Amino acid sequence: MGSYYYKDGFARFFDGQYTGWTHTFSPRLADHLDRRRLPERTALDLCCGTGVTVSVLAAAGWRVTGVDGSADMLDIARKKLAPDLDNGAVTLLEADARDFRLPRPVAACVSLDGALNHLESPAELTRCFTAVREALVEGGEFVFDLFTASHFRHWNHVTLTDGPDAVVVKRGVWDDEARTGMLRVSGALGSGPACVRVDQTLRSWEYDPEEVARALAAAGLVSVDHNFEPEYLNCESGSCSLTSVPCRTLHRAVKPGAA
Repeated sequence: MGSYYYKDGFARFFDGQYTGWTHTFSPRLADHLDRRRLPERTALDLCCGTGVTVSVLAAAGWRVTGVDGSADMLDIARKKLAPDLDNGAVTLLEADARDFRLPRPVAACVSLDGALNHLESPAELTRCFTAVREALVEGGEFVFDLFTASHFRHWNHVTLTDGPDAVVVKRGVWDDEARTGMLRVSGALGSGPACVRVDQTLRSWEYDPEEVARALAAAGLVSVDHNFEPEYLNCESGSCSLTSVPCRTLHRAVKPGAA
């Protein structure tokens, strides 16, 4: 999961360019969790990135733990969430999505924007889901999304971001047969003495619904239906936004036990 440990320049670029869908979906997710009437208002944002969903859930009255493997992503999140960190509403932990442990279980876990596509095999997906089960109270809720091949095929194109604050090129390759690919993101962010290098290679894997269902079952989680609207199945920018073909699937599971 090496691509998960993002470097500083990419973390800043990600925060400015890649969080549009998460900003849109997080309030809908908070509403969903509120309606579930879970036993307590505690949540885990797994692969929390720069803290977008953590911020939304904290504003809705949840005590939130954000876990991410990237120190640079968490540095940005800490600056954004300083008041919530000071008053105890938010805790941030640097840990691997496959092996994290929480001091105490929470009522909900979320993981958004294809973060779990960086896991390199169904076995790693199962390891992650097992850690999620251990992090949840009985009856706890797990909501996550995974990108589909229609999203990753856009990696075969070259995309240029050329603006006053960033000049960044994305180019990569996606193999439909192997269901894996890589994306190189490189360029510069900012100007003058504040300019930082963006240089990141991402690797992702596609998982079909059967593989996801088997991994959830192996981890002791039960897959259940959700009612999230189709409008949330596409990215808000980039090539995915130009087609009606969904670029992600949303999943919901629960830990068996009393709700």
